[in-house]
Amino acid sequence: MEATFKFLTAQDQELLLSDARRVHYPRDEEILAEGSRRQAIFLVRKGMVRIERAYLGRGVSVARLGPGTLFGEMSFVEDSGASASVIADEEVEADVMEGAAIHARLSADPALALRFYQSLALTLSQRLRETSARLLPLMIHEIAQVRLFHAQRTGHLNPDQIPAELEHAVEDFKTALLEADRGLRDNKLGEEEGQERVSQVCHAVLESLFQHTLEERHLEKGLGAYVFRETFPFFMRSAFIDRAYTKPRGYAGDYETIEKIYANQPAGDGRLGPSIDRWALGLPFAQSIRNRREYLRGAIDAALAGWPHRRPMPVASLGCGPAREIFDLFKAAVPPNVLATGVDIDNEALVYAAARAKERRLSARVTFAQENIVNLCRGRGSVQIAPQQILYCIGLTDYLSDSHIVALLNWIHEHLLPGGMVILGNFDVSNPDKPFLDHILEWELFHRSTYQIRNLFSQSRFGQAAVEVKTESTGIHLFASSTRA
Repeated sequence: MEATFKFLTAQDQELLLSDARRVHYPRDEEILAEGSRRQAIFLVRKGMVRIERAYLGRGVSVARLGPGTLFGEMSFVEDSGASASVIADEEVEADVMEGAAIHARLSADPALALRFYQSLALTLSQRLRETSARLLPLMIHEIAQVRLFHAQRTGHLNPDQIPAELEHAVEDFKTALLEADRGLRDNKLGEEEGQERVSQVCHAVLESLFQHTLEERHLEKGLGAYVFRETFPFFMRSAFIDRAYTKPRGYAGDYETIEKIYANQPAGDGRLGPSIDRWALGLPFAQSIRNRREYLRGAIDAALAGWPHRRPMPVASLGCGPAREIFDLFKAAVPPNVLATGVDIDNEALVYAAARAKERRLSARVTFAQENIVNLCRGRGSVQIAPQQILYCIGLTDYLSDSHIVALLNWIHEHLLPGGMVILGNFDVSNPDKPFLDHILEWELFHRSTYQIRNLFSQSRFGQAAVEVKTESTGIHLFASSTRA
């Protein structure tokens, strides 16, 4: 309590707590409802509570508080309704100081009142700093790969710098797609034959770009810009490509874009749009994203088989997005003994996922928390996560620099149970679709080799622990796992 009420003396604290009631709350009990006008200050003694706000949707936590922290102080000071709901994240023990009793003590002792409100002012100031750190400007600049606007393309080339083979591939691409469009319009081309032609020419132009950027690294940006400008009117007919390029949430891999990849249901504009979309959704990188769901489900199922306790096995996903792999677990006839937590910075993704959990009556087993993972690794996060048996980060590490990944691994190491496992996913350097991601979608990722990933683990607190690296069926998505001793 000393840290919570910094300016109170030991006698002050003893006096205030003499009027408090020690209350026990079972897991998932609502301790304080949003909007409640109850005048009380709660001091958490044991366990964790989560803070939820209705505008984010129930099941989405904006903060977690542990032993020694307060809640209810804002309602006490403002004499207004609670700004958020507080729910027991596990079994919680708290001292409840009712407002009437506090006011009586403070009225009788003005010096105590001064020290008490000084302490509350400091607590509220610290909360304000934490909240400010979560506001949009910081989120925009620190979330991986957020872009408010598309950057100007650099590396413009003279005509004689463009390889003739690449120029021919681009012209063939445009001619073939125009002919396919006319053939579909005039019913001279069947849907299946039209799809085959579209897929062939789309593959050919990107294969040519891939080869020439490998051969002429110094011209890569210019060659990419050239192909982008020439192919843009065609590729943007695809619903998926349009979404990934325009980035309405500020970054390419937002939850709706990932959901499009998972759904794998082609759509687009005009006669060619759905065919281009089907081709794009069938690329190896998209297939590897779908494959990671199955990989994670298998990894969690394997860990469950060795889980020796009756209590649920805690599993957390960092950068969870739509959290499909978590919901996949609960499709089994017998629900798994899992307690899952999804953490993401995007409140829309969290609301979407929390709604799915509520719809499937999984809110007691699946919860979500809003947090900037970069802040979390820097020790600036407001969400507290209990030790986990599995902590995984799939779909986010590709955006992070090496130093951020080492910091992330250090944080994960601290938040694993003994024998707990970390799983990190990353695109391999062999990804054949990298030019498409870089130059057409502007979906730039850090591609890494097995050696590079192992080296990052060795720089972290995992040290020389064994690191197993596996791939899914396309061979371009790596999964590195290690355990805490």
